[in-house]
Amino acid sequence: MAEKTERDQFDDLTPGGERRGVHRAPKRRGAGFVPFAWAALATGVLVVGGVGTLIVTSDSISMKDFESIFALPTAAASATPKATAAPTVDPASVVNVLNATGETGIATAVGDQIAAEGWTVGAKSNASETAEKTFIYYGNPTLEGAARGLAQTLGYGEIKLTDKYIESSAQLTLVVGQDHAG
Repeated sequence: MAEKTERDQFDDLTPGGERRGVHRAPKRRGAGFVPFAWAALATGVLVVGGVGTLIVTSDSISMKDFESIFALPTAAASATPKATAAPTVDPASVVNVLNATGETGIATAVGDQIAAEGWTVGAKSNASETAEKTFIYYGNPTLEGAARGLAQTLGYGEIKLTDKYIESSAQLTLVVGQDHAG
């Protein structure tokens, strides 16, 4: 014979009621963050491990590449004076003169002026754009003395080592800016 159990509240369910089966508690707020945090941690570990493996196994990457990124600031070394070449007039150095003032005739006038001082002048032309300052460009460090000599001859202008005008036939390129002493 079957055992008889006492009746309780679950025995009196109305037919067609909405509640059926096992009922779960509502999800806690922020419960989706925990799986995301674990996934982010796993991704970070894998990336760091992969980069570390590449550094160890690759000959092209070394820890020295990363030293500049993570280097602590160091005390500035005492400034040592940079050796500069003495200004010289070098007639063997050809000087191209470019007018960047926006006025007409400046390249010719400045070219004639430096030719009278012993410089060999190449092309005299207008620059493609205007400039506020006058620059003397040289492409080889051995020409620094000649560039300084040209600046001294003019009485104005800054010298710059650059390969910007290296394709020209001249050793020096004078770009006369709007600070031209006229």
